[in-house]
Amino acid sequence: MTMTSASFMTGTGGWGSALLTKLDKIDMSQALAAVLIADKALLGHIKMGPPGTNIEHNWLEDELVGATFQALCSVSTSVSLIGFSTSTSVNILLPSNVLIQPDGGDFVLQVAVSDGTSAVETALYPSTGGIAYASDVCAATTTWRVIGKPYSDVASASDDISQVRAKRRNFMQIFERAVEITQTRKGVDMEAVVDELQLQIGYRTMEIKRELDLAVINGVAYADGASTKSPNLLLRTMQGIIWSIRDPDMDNGLEDTTVTQVSGALTIAYVNALLYKIYDAGGLDEKADPIILVGPAQQRVIASWEKELRRVEQGERQVGYYRDIFLSDMGVELPVVLDRWMPKDKLIVLDRSRISLIPLQGDSWHAEKMAKTGRSEKWQISGQYTIELRNADKCHGLLYDLS
Repeated sequence: MTMTSASFMTGTGGWGSALLTKLDKIDMSQALAAVLIADKALLGHIKMGPPGTNIEHNWLEDELVGATFQALCSVSTSVSLIGFSTSTSVNILLPSNVLIQPDGGDFVLQVAVSDGTSAVETALYPSTGGIAYASDVCAATTTWRVIGKPYSDVASASDDISQVRAKRRNFMQIFERAVEITQTRKGVDMEAVVDELQLQIGYRTMEIKRELDLAVINGVAYADGASTKSPNLLLRTMQGIIWSIRDPDMDNGLEDTTVTQVSGALTIAYVNALLYKIYDAGGLDEKADPIILVGPAQQRVIASWEKELRRVEQGERQVGYYRDIFLSDMGVELPVVLDRWMPKDKLIVLDRSRISLIPLQGDSWHAEKMAKTGRSEKWQISGQYTIELRNADKCHGLLYDLS
């Protein structure tokens, strides 16, 4: 409900000379019809998590040791050996005798020597000719799969390869509105409005929930300016979904693991390619509950996809096209969620199983009566929230710069 002046609630009312000030008698249907732009669609898709206990909310993320690796390799002159220049993270996958296979190759290699800084592999299958194909796949971008780790009964226990646990965080943000009413205004009889104060509290609550929806999508962490972000103790804000995908560890370094700059129109191929990126990073597992989040501009594009395939029967009276579920090339169905506050040049793939709305303990939505000033009564509606977006750079994705 848009009001031109705060004096509507704090003035005496009833006897103004201008027609617009005579609002003491108002039909409730008119009041409700005046509530515009109250959309908060995404919040209905985010579950509530357990309360947080600090203004910096922290959570831990564990990761299994991978079954694939990428490392620069070269074929020796004898073409019977391949040498890898590996790193510590790769060496844990390459103990002696491990079997590996390149993505796109039809041969298997067995690690003959692994000294902690490099590894040399010999051809295992096929016994002749197969190694010649190594030159076609031996590159820094080649993905190699670990397909077997033979282990002897008399061997000592292998080295521990547990992954380092990652600690993620986000900042609590306060959302607040106030409602003030004079004793006179409170006592004036309103047609079809039982309690004007409660009505206005309801409106302000809708406004701050709308603000919460905006922050969940577009929020940027308001920090103290260091390279690694620390919350501004008084003016802190949460980091929203978009920037959590781009900068999951809040070090001001942008990630692109599951991010694609399109610089053109949205197509089915771009969405499928993004989903493949997420799948390749470890997302879209059996626990995933993904949706596609877009604004109205990109929803219109999605609605137009393959509209020429729709058959229209004679006498059909329905006009237009609409799609609310996207079926990916991998068979995953993603409901399309339309949110007014999504930027028009972006599309988000959001895993609902890995996002939670977190209130600060004892500070979820509440209305509190302030100290009375003269004959005016004042109420404050507030709450403090953040989001917990787990595996932001692996299980969620972003397309941006869409035309």
